Amino acid sequence: MRFIVILAVMLAAFSGPAWAQTAPNASRESHLHLAERYLELTQGGDLLKQFRSQIEDGFDVAELPADQRTWMVDSLTAIFTDVMGTVMTEMRDDVADSFTVPELEAAIAFYQSPIGRSVVRKQVTLSMEMQQTMMPLLVPRMTELSEKFCVRFDCTALADAAGKSSR
Repeated sequence: MRFIVILAVMLAAFSGPAWAQTAPNASRESHLHLAERYLELTQGGDLLKQFRSQIEDGFDVAELPADQRTWMVDSLTAIFTDVMGTVMTEMRDDVADSFTVPELEAAIAFYQSPIGRSVVRKQVTLSMEMQQTMMPLLVPRMTELSEKFCVRFDCTALADAAGKSSR
């Protein structure tokens, strides 16, 4: 009988830390699942359809034959879908580390609502419009910056650095 009591006390003493070790993992997995859901609502799903539609609109004005336009739209959509899948996987931990569980739950509830879905669609459209507005402004400034660099420093160093970063 004494042996059973000692065994029960030891089991109780050592099982507490073991249970405590599994709880944070389960908690973290739950947090990561919420982060994944948040990313899906704000960066995936319907947005991929919206992106494809915007690519199609962009190529409608291009003077390409229909089969070439279709090929480009399909190819760009596939690339974007693949990249976004990888980005969302890689960002999951960052999102979980940036947002608390209550913040993610609130954001998910919002982005699942009709208003939230509308906000996401509009944010994507505005983001693409912002990029289209920025590019003509950014390209000449970057060219000017490169020219200033070459006047002040050895341009081969800049070219070597650009070559290394593209690998």
